[in-house]
Amino acid sequence: MSNKNANKIEENTGLKSNFHLDWGRQGTVIFAYLVVLLGYFGIVANIILVDHIGNWIPYPEMDPTILIWTFKVYPDTFYLPILLLFLTSFLLTYKEDIPHYGIKASLWLVPPLIAEGFLFYWIMFGFSTEPFILQFARAEGYLNILILYGCTFTGALCGMKLKQILKKKRKL
Repeated sequence: MSNKNANKIEENTGLKSNFHLDWGRQGTVIFAYLVVLLGYFGIVANIILVDHIGNWIPYPEMDPTILIWTFKVYPDTFYLPILLLFLTSFLLTYKEDIPHYGIKASLWLVPPLIAEGFLFYWIMFGFSTEPFILQFARAEGYLNILILYGCTFTGALCGMKLKQILKKKRKL
């Protein structure tokens, strides 16, 4: 198609002839979810599969509860997984014009994280009901859920408050 015909089509229909994809809000949320889902357990896996000397250990020799109770490895990982979750929740809410959308998107990070822990457990140790027992029949499982929700909620609230403070400063 010639450039002259493309200009005529653009004038008549209001459509541009080149392809443009606008990800907008949904693209940012999807990208944030991917970062958290890959980064969170990536950091945890890099710690739990290394012994105290620095040698890689086979996964059957590791503690399988770490995939469900990830809070046990926070000190070993310098709190990087929880910091990643906090910063992602912070940015999701800070980016939104309506903070409730960001808070809701942040809180929805926790169920996929729990499901990913189950999936990794089943891939590594075979399909069983053990992850459900560890997560929902033990106090450590509920502590893990509380920590994850607490981190996402505080990250989202901090993002909302910082945006409100900056808006007030801009008005002055």
